[in-house]
Amino acid sequence: MSKLSDHQAYDLLGHEIRVVLDTGDSRKDATTSGRLMTRDPVCQALVLAKIEEKNGTIETIEWIPSCSVKSVESISEPTQEINEEIDRYFAEEVGGANESDEDIQKRCLKVVNYLKSHHLDVVENPNGTWIIGQCVRFEAPYHVANLYCDQPIVLKRITKLLEGIQ
Repeated sequence: MSKLSDHQAYDLLGHEIRVVLDTGDSRKDATTSGRLMTRDPVCQALVLAKIEEKNGTIETIEWIPSCSVKSVESISEPTQEINEEIDRYFAEEVGGANESDEDIQKRCLKVVNYLKSHHLDVVENPNGTWIIGQCVRFEAPYHVANLYCDQPIVLKRITKLLEGIQ
């Protein structure tokens, strides 16, 4: 199969796939293979996990831009062990279910007050998210990893500012 549709990408999650890459030289192609972990919904880039056969752990992660993909083919189905390893890799390490609502709210207020002390406009939405400077969304559990913005420079600056207090 050539380029992946959203449906095909979803069906191949966890599968070992072979990707034929466009090298820019029509005389030769390069290939790579690994387990398909995800596909970026915006730029359609593929994220492959190279998994060590002996112990089943993820050795490396490879990001492949969509413009480099000529074709994709499935090599093998995912096993339960592989799916568990991928889930462990993506498991959230920051915060977690063991945090109380009180701790989360304290952290939220600390961050909001800090941002306001730096003269940033911070507005609370009814759903518990905060909007910083009309462009950055800040969601529970209110860690730096929970900042979302379409403007990378703004996101980087807000992240740097907040890393100092968390």
